[in-house]
Amino acid sequence: MNLQEAYRCLDLSENATDEEIEKQYMRWIRKQKADPSISLDDKTEAYTRIRNHRDYGSTHENDTMKEKVSHFFYYYKIHTVAAVIGLGVLFTVGSTIYSHYQERKELATLPDANVEIMFYGSFLHPGLNEEAEEVVEESVLALMPEWNRVDATLTYHSVDTENLLDVGAQQRSTVLLATERPDLYIFDEASFQTFVGSGMFEPLDEIDDQVNKDVYASSHVYGVEEGEAEERLVGLKLDYHSLYNTIDINEDVTQIAAIRKDAANKENALQLILTLQ
Repeated sequence: MNLQEAYRCLDLSENATDEEIEKQYMRWIRKQKADPSISLDDKTEAYTRIRNHRDYGSTHENDTMKEKVSHFFYYYKIHTVAAVIGLGVLFTVGSTIYSHYQERKELATLPDANVEIMFYGSFLHPGLNEEAEEVVEESVLALMPEWNRVDATLTYHSVDTENLLDVGAQQRSTVLLATERPDLYIFDEASFQTFVGSGMFEPLDEIDDQVNKDVYASSHVYGVEEGEAEERLVGLKLDYHSLYNTIDINEDVTQIAAIRKDAANKENALQLILTLQ
């Protein structure tokens, strides 16, 4: 049914107003209710044809394939964008989990790490790779020459979601935070405040009761951890240190070190924090 036939089917002129079209279609609906033997199939097809033409400017019946594809993306652009973002997120999460699995297989053949560290936050930059992690690991071993191996993970975490890259970075960092089990975290302040109180962190004076005296009070960061009744010393602010060596970071972002509650190397983690003070 073409557009002219649709108007004739509803007994309308092509100059009919939207209100007249609606009223005429409703008349046919009322007629069908009064007499169920009346079929509305043609009337509904005609009404739909006219409405499509008025709403979208085309009946699309003679469109080329290119035009039809163009119309599809125009009318469903939000759905299309959402699908692309969803696929991007799934790919990011999947590749992160696979990379994590492969890395764990390789690490199983190496001697145990003296400490495992996760650097997490906006002071890092996206795109940091294994070479950057090796730079940090070598810097730690230079500070702690008696240690054999250090495992460092550099995880950029963005607080923005303005584009697909930011969304992907957030998904990747969230997956790593959930799957990695480091001894020591070095967060930006915003990320630390997000997780303090969740039960993640070991009060530092539980590891060494002298830490309150050994470190300037201005570096102390307190929080009420899960299961605790009062504030405890759960983090220490770090001034600029040389761990990043040649790696470009945002030095204006405050970094806070905290130790995971069930860490295997708590004493080593605290020793490194105190060395960085």
